[in-house]
Amino acid sequence: MAKKLQVLLGLLMLTFLLIACGSTEQGETSGEGGEEMTNELTQQLQEQDGEYTLVITNGTDEDVTLSFTSGQLFEYQLLDDAGETVYTYSMNKMFTQALTEQTVAAGDTWELPLELSTELAAMSVPEGTYQLDVWSLAEQFDGEKVTIENFEWSGQ
Repeated sequence: MAKKLQVLLGLLMLTFLLIACGSTEQGETSGEGGEEMTNELTQQLQEQDGEYTLVITNGTDEDVTLSFTSGQLFEYQLLDDAGETVYTYSMNKMFTQALTEQTVAAGDTWELPLELSTELAAMSVPEGTYQLDVWSLAEQFDGEKVTIENFEWSGQ
């Protein structure tokens, strides 16, 4: 299992490297201090010590205000091999029903910790390999998901 985790982490690092090096259809512009910035708003997953964070990056040269239709900022689901939903983040929660906004400054990021270990352990999700789909509920992302095909959950 440790070997699989190493391979998965290696693939994730390679994916993040490729995403970071990619360019947009609109091309690239140079930020302050010669930093390269893309002309887009992106979301990606970062993993550190088994904990995942949804990172929203504003690669534009203007501040972006993200719009949410409730207090829920993100959603995630675990799906089994058959594509059946095993767990949905919002299934056991209530959120305020109010329009909310979050501004991400030009060239900046906003990090949203998922606390997957705590959530999945509390709901007694069985150990296994799942597909993990994560997405920001900001209207700007229009339901676009970030997926990890072989997410390993140890059951703890």
